[in-house]
Amino acid sequence: MTRTSALVQRYAILVVFAGLFAIFAVTVPAFLTLENVMNIVVQSSILGTVALGLNLVMMAGEIDISFSGSVPLLASVFAVLLQRGVSIGLAFVVICGIGVLIALFNALLVTQLRLNSFVATIAVMFLLTGIWYAFTGGTSIWVGDEFNRELVYGYLGPIPRIGLILLGVFIILYVLSEHTRFGMALRAVSTAPEAARAAGISVKRTKMYAFAGAGLIFALSSVLSIARLSGAMATAGADIMMPVMTIAFVGQSVLGMGRPNMPGVLIGALLLGMVNNAFVLMRLPFWSVPMAYGVILMLSIALANIGRREITQVRM
Repeated sequence: MTRTSALVQRYAILVVFAGLFAIFAVTVPAFLTLENVMNIVVQSSILGTVALGLNLVMMAGEIDISFSGSVPLLASVFAVLLQRGVSIGLAFVVICGIGVLIALFNALLVTQLRLNSFVATIAVMFLLTGIWYAFTGGTSIWVGDEFNRELVYGYLGPIPRIGLILLGVFIILYVLSEHTRFGMALRAVSTAPEAARAAGISVKRTKMYAFAGAGLIFALSSVLSIARLSGAMATAGADIMMPVMTIAFVGQSVLGMGRPNMPGVLIGALLLGMVNNAFVLMRLPFWSVPMAYGVILMLSIALANIGRREITQVRM
């Protein structure tokens, strides 16, 4: 393998990001304005936050699709609590507790019953969707004065608060996953569980912590979605499922193919947000956005495998 191939493999998604940014900057007049750049950050923040939580579980060698059911359910619970006069702080604590319980249920299915995490969390997603229908009657729940959207969607100077929330979650998870013993344990149980056990690392406990951390992040994401939409939307779960998974998989083409990592997820979220923003400015049809996501995913994985004799698969 040549040095050039190795560099392309490691930074494939950065090449895609830089290339598209340059194209949009030249072809879309309003793209480079400060206001529009901040709009890209805002549009990337919710999907990016959910994807960071998903990536935490993927770093432990598992996957959690249940976010597509838990985010709208937690958002609905949060909205109903606010409507009934519960304070924002207490309502947030409640949905964080529910989010962790859902996550631990997922972890038990995987670690105790030894179910495949992809299948198990899809089953939980359907279960949570049914609970959501029973809880809401299948309708959106709106909030008004009960929730001040400026807490999330306001600005600190020119910077949107929701972007700072995304950055804060990223920094915490990056430090946790790359510079702590827990991060080392995540890598170990993912790549060599038997060696991890021999080294005294509890594989089950580590995976449970990863699921629980994701559950907290999904709870936070549900509040972000309420701030964006002024309520808990009926279609919230379906709207985020595929973009979040795309971000998580695209992010694996950064720092070495097949290695879940937090910087890759952040870049992937900004990339998808940038594409969506530019396509809106260009007034392209709505169906062009998911098509572009598919092309980006294929291109990033192809670039990340340049020079390899065998294709390295993304990890679940």
